[in-house]
Amino acid sequence: MLIISKVYLVTICSCNRKCKLRHSVIMRLFLFVIFMFLVGDSYAQKKAVIDSAIDSVDVKIEKYYNTGISDSLRNHLKAQIEHINKYITKDSSNPKAFLQRGIYYSQLGFQVKAIADYDKSLQLDSNESVAYFNRGLAKARFRYSYDACYDIKKAHNLGIDAAENIYKSYCKLYHSQIEKSLLNSN
Repeated sequence: MLIISKVYLVTICSCNRKCKLRHSVIMRLFLFVIFMFLVGDSYAQKKAVIDSAIDSVDVKIEKYYNTGISDSLRNHLKAQIEHINKYITKDSSNPKAFLQRGIYYSQLGFQVKAIADYDKSLQLDSNESVAYFNRGLAKARFRYSYDACYDIKKAHNLGIDAAENIYKSYCKLYHSQIEKSLLNSN
């Protein structure tokens, strides 16, 4: 039975390259779950052990969010986020704190959290050019083309020179719309 299940699992995973990377973790979890149901005392004990195993798998899978960074850098960024979280609980009116936490989230690959922090930073200080620029880049990763180009143009207007090259290269389709909306907002 276990051999058939292993073959079935490999068949499911063969269509997805990322799944092949996680095959050993998935296989270990699968065998562990089978073992727990064959051996063990009560349902509650089995469930607690399986939940802790699943939590440890989630920690390992987190490495696949941004494979371009090392474990030590990932741990350093998480520690920095925790430090900033403590600061934000004391002073939630500092736009630079939200901006910095957004940068750390972006480096970890958590673009949705990064965009939320950039939004909060811009609520507190609407002239924060770096927040516009970084939010534009994060939105571009999600293919929010118009919004990304709008933020990049706004960052250029606020003084980031590198934004002009990106705007001219990638935002040709939206030039007239963005220019009109920026004129109407002023």
